Amino acid sequence: MPHTIIDAKKFDSLYSEYRPRFVVIANSYVRDYSLAEDLVADSFMHFWESRSDIDLSSGNIPSYILGIVRHKCIDALRRQQLQLSTQEKLYRHNLRNIQANLDSLEECDLAKMLFRKEVENIFRKRMNEIPSLSAQIFMSSRFDGLTYQEIAQKHDVSVRKVTREIQRCLKLLREDLGEYLPVFMLLFPGLFEI
Repeated sequence: MPHTIIDAKKFDSLYSEYRPRFVVIANSYVRDYSLAEDLVADSFMHFWESRSDIDLSSGNIPSYILGIVRHKCIDALRRQQLQLSTQEKLYRHNLRNIQANLDSLEECDLAKMLFRKEVENIFRKRMNEIPSLSAQIFMSSRFDGLTYQEIAQKHDVSVRKVTREIQRCLKLLREDLGEYLPVFMLLFPGLFEI
């Protein structure tokens, strides 16, 4: 079967005549003018490079090139579809992570309420186990807002004894509370300051 010969002059003529039309057609599919121009240029290049392998006896070269443009548009749209699908999956994944973090942060107050009872029980138990004077000194400092001097006068002890008792209570509470310490510090800010 004889092949129609396409030379550079005939190719330039086809390119000049059909390129603008094919760009408009490609753009109607891909909705991106720059991409449409690239696809049409690639299609003409593909045609030029494989012209010796193509049977052009039917003589309808523009239809053949338009078929290449159509296939390149399909490939481009499939790539965009895959990219958007991947982005959508990432978006949904990130959205779930953000929602989980929001839920976690919003439940923080709930966590404080859940642990409050346990923390209060640990605190009460420790206050009941230490000598009464030590507990009174600690409570006067932390809950009555008295100064060390006022506590010393109230309980008829030295300021140095007040300091030692408060430090001892703080040490015991830190040990008792262990993993609850951060929650305790949220519930009772300033309690562990000396």
